[in-house]
Amino acid sequence: MRHIRTLWAALSTAALAFAGTAALAPSALADSVPSGSAPPLRFVSYNICGNKCGAGYDNQRRIDTVVAEASGSGWKADQIHLQEVCRTQYDAIRGRLAPKGFQGLFTETLSGDANICGGSDYGVAVLVKGPLSDTKVLDLTVGGESEPIKVPCVKSSLQGRANWACSVHLYWGEEEYRNAEARALAAQAKQWEDSGVPVVLAGDFNNRPRTTALSSFYDRGINDGGQGTFVEADETDKDHFDPAACTAATRRCRSGEPTFGERKIDYVFLSSRYVKGVKGDALPLDPKVSDHRMLRAAATWADCGPSASGPGPLVRRDADGALFTHPRSADGTVSGGCKVGTGWNPMRMVARNGKDLIAVDPDGKLWRYPADAASGSYSGSTRVEVGQGWQPMNTLLAPGDFSGDARADLIGRDGAGDLLLYPGSASGRYGTPTKIGHGWQVYDALAAPGDFSGDGKADLIGRDGAGDLWLYKGNGAGGYRPRAKIGHGWQVYDALAAPGDFSGDGKADLIGRDGAGDLWLYKGNGADGYQPRARIGHGWQAGELLI
Repeated sequence: MRHIRTLWAALSTAALAFAGTAALAPSALADSVPSGSAPPLRFVSYNICGNKCGAGYDNQRRIDTVVAEASGSGWKADQIHLQEVCRTQYDAIRGRLAPKGFQGLFTETLSGDANICGGSDYGVAVLVKGPLSDTKVLDLTVGGESEPIKVPCVKSSLQGRANWACSVHLYWGEEEYRNAEARALAAQAKQWEDSGVPVVLAGDFNNRPRTTALSSFYDRGINDGGQGTFVEADETDKDHFDPAACTAATRRCRSGEPTFGERKIDYVFLSSRYVKGVKGDALPLDPKVSDHRMLRAAATWADCGPSASGPGPLVRRDADGALFTHPRSADGTVSGGCKVGTGWNPMRMVARNGKDLIAVDPDGKLWRYPADAASGSYSGSTRVEVGQGWQPMNTLLAPGDFSGDARADLIGRDGAGDLLLYPGSASGRYGTPTKIGHGWQVYDALAAPGDFSGDGKADLIGRDGAGDLWLYKGNGAGGYRPRAKIGHGWQVYDALAAPGDFSGDGKADLIGRDGAGDLWLYKGNGADGYQPRARIGHGWQAGELLI
């Protein structure tokens, strides 16, 4: 909201301090979105009041607060939408977020504003994690506003899917201008959605929820006249339902937690056909930063969930320690990722055991992470310790039932090249290891594809330094037959994964990532070999774990 700042400056310091103290007092947030358990798509919208809201504001704290939203130990924001931001602030924020992979777009609405930005340009900005594929500045100005109404929009890949993200600041004056601006913005967003690209509109809309302007955004599934295509992040917060429009039995209500004084005027709108599980929360007011509350929002892509985890999909850990599952698309390629975990960087080794993940931490402890039944995600809050003493190991394999007792086993390789079998047990822990091989240090990559040979028994595959691929057919009793060479030239791959049946034909497959970042699928033939390779993805980063 664009205020007459001198009005705020007239407030007494004591009154401002009292308001800030009250706002920061501990309270139970009705619809909180804690970073540890909120849905994986993360958004922030914040009107930061330029560089002037009155007495007591701290410009460095503004910058630090916004930057902290992208922290791996904090909210882990994918997108940050800022309104009433000075170019100097934007430049400082962008510079500090660049090492985290953020790029953005600043759009000035006032050039060299001395009153608010001390001579710096003043406007609106959006920052997103990942490279930009397109940018667009929407000029929504009707013609009678006292300041241009411009909306910076960027197109990028949000956790594997293209999307448009726009930071919005509608007019603070006459309602007729806001209504026209809202219609124009909604029309452009619908064009993008109709082309198959989801849209995020976040910012200061300078309207209460149940107004004509906001009807352009809320979809028809909500109460009270929604005419748009969006779900709003905080619309399910029953503690802030508008009693004039909704009851306790209402699932979605055009209302939400106040973001400016006692009014809700800040929003995060997400294309309703592309997302699910949307949540939002307005944080307590920080009187050193702004007269608005920061709004956080979280969601899940609509095509993500338990079906996107388990045997078959490729699992990836990125450089930030986030975990993604990548199911097979209808055309046979790897789909956009479903984020299923964070904070996985400390884990030395990770393997997949059915739908569960098995990981070794820096202390050599072995952990089982069960997949959440509702979301398919993995959380430290549900993990179970299932073993210790894995410090000497440099490889972890989860071959399934390798010993023939109908329980899933683990295999580890130590620094001397010895192969050790850890038998599964009814308790879920793993028994005393048995040495089942030596000389395995000749392999720079090992994989446990399951039954690759088609005989019903779990197998192992190794790649040697010359790039030759070797199959060890399991004997179903904790051992294996003499190795057989099944390929050469595999040194071109910097990562080798055995996701199980990725292609959906009932046979175990292999996937390699080459130095150019392309992914190649080798469909197993169910009889010791595989079909010619097919490219199923590109742009995959070197150094990321694939399993």
